[in-house]
Amino acid sequence: MLTLISVASAQNRGGGARGAVPAAKGPPPKNPKDLSGKWNRTSPFQTYSNVIGGANEFQNEITLGKEPDLKRDTGLKYSEVPFTPAGKAAFDKNIPGYGLRITPPRLGNDPQEQCDPWGVPRMLNGQVAGPHATWEIVMLPDRVFWLVPWHHDMRMVWTDGRKLPAADEVEPKWNGYSVGHWEGNTFVVNSVGFDDRTWLDHNGYPHTDQMTLEERYRLLDADTLEMTETIVDPPYYSAPFKSDVKIWKRDKENAKDWDEQIYCVPSEEFRFNRLIRDGGVGKDGVPQK
Repeated sequence: MLTLISVASAQNRGGGARGAVPAAKGPPPKNPKDLSGKWNRTSPFQTYSNVIGGANEFQNEITLGKEPDLKRDTGLKYSEVPFTPAGKAAFDKNIPGYGLRITPPRLGNDPQEQCDPWGVPRMLNGQVAGPHATWEIVMLPDRVFWLVPWHHDMRMVWTDGRKLPAADEVEPKWNGYSVGHWEGNTFVVNSVGFDDRTWLDHNGYPHTDQMTLEERYRLLDADTLEMTETIVDPPYYSAPFKSDVKIWKRDKENAKDWDEQIYCVPSEEFRFNRLIRDGGVGKDGVPQK
């Protein structure tokens, strides 16, 4: 329990519930089309969108076994998820080890607990707290890479002018198939071909293999990156499902470091769950409502 309280406190420090989205105050970028660098998420929501519980704003109550007061003022603005009946049913079948429905991993089905890849867009949320809510962008003439230290993952986007194929023209993959282009100083990434075993985030939001994703990135100043995402997946969502505006700050201090040791190793993950998380989350193994 003490371990979990410590984790919850660290999560709150890493983009706390009342953390304001920082405005652009620094000098303009030398090149607004150069997104290269290491970036830390500083906006509060660790989930795909600004859903209730997505900023861990109720985590302390849950960790202490209390019923969270979902009506209290958290200082956050929330959006509703535009589920279809099929999407809500799929969501209800996903049993996460985080958030308002937190459940011991032994009773849940989060792909992360099996060390499956996070996939896109989950890896892009910066869903880990504190110093681990980070990724690095590497730009080459014909492609762009996202390097994600947590779980040691990588994602590639083609920028060589190729067209995005239709969803049924590509084999579904963990990270999908992505192409990018510039619209003025905004970098736009469009993706298809997602493996439907992945979740949008650690809350358990589902998607089908017909999902399309659009990401938009722009530098607000030399050290501030804005990111938004929009999913279109008619079987599960009745309207485009938009993310919150995520803000990333340039990590100058650790710009030359790459924490290459953060792998998801099944033997270590399963042991940690057995010794710590299986006995310390949820109410007697029952998901929180």
